[in-house]
Amino acid sequence: MIKILFYVIISVSSVFGYFTLPGKCPENVKLQEDFRLAEFYGKWYQAYHYSSDGRNNNNCSTINLITKPTGVYFNQSRVDRGLFHRYSIGKFEIPINIEEAAKLDVTFVWDNAPRRLKTRRYNFHVLATNNNYYATAYTCQYSPLIDKHFIYVWILSRNIILNDVSKELAIKPLQQIGVTAANLVKDDLSKCTPKYYEDISVEPTTFRYPVPI
Repeated sequence: MIKILFYVIISVSSVFGYFTLPGKCPENVKLQEDFRLAEFYGKWYQAYHYSSDGRNNNNCSTINLITKPTGVYFNQSRVDRGLFHRYSIGKFEIPINIEEAAKLDVTFVWDNAPRRLKTRRYNFHVLATNNNYYATAYTCQYSPLIDKHFIYVWILSRNIILNDVSKELAIKPLQQIGVTAANLVKDDLSKCTPKYYEDISVEPTTFRYPVPI
């Protein structure tokens, strides 16, 4: 009983910690039209990011879309605090309707987690991309427990450095979700050689979830 109570307290504290924006996720957000996942394949470098909880532990982040016999997978690699190379792999759920092609969902499975948290499903929505130079994507999770939401934004680049023209195009649609250029944090490329490597997939810090109680 004490163990369960401790878990509940920690869970509630965590929710309050990273769900910081009031109300539900932004509605009626216009996503990339005529989005084609096949053209989005390959490696993307995170040039800038925004985390509404203010946490910026990761740098040298990349996203790589890979194909396996079981489907299309989202592989997020990063260097945590300049020390640990870590990665998270989730499976993309591809929308049936072509009109909603940019409304991607990614599912992570954690075998060692409590039963109700083994499978976690998050949204990965593409706001804008030309597939060759830049892409803007975000995720938003809402916690009805405290009526607040969390947003993470990726400004992605096909090259390590994002050119100025592409940056302006990538930033433009962010106003729909209440994020401005001043909110963005540039990825730190000075600590891309970590001391330690994780050999198993770990939980992503760019996705948050309301703990069901």
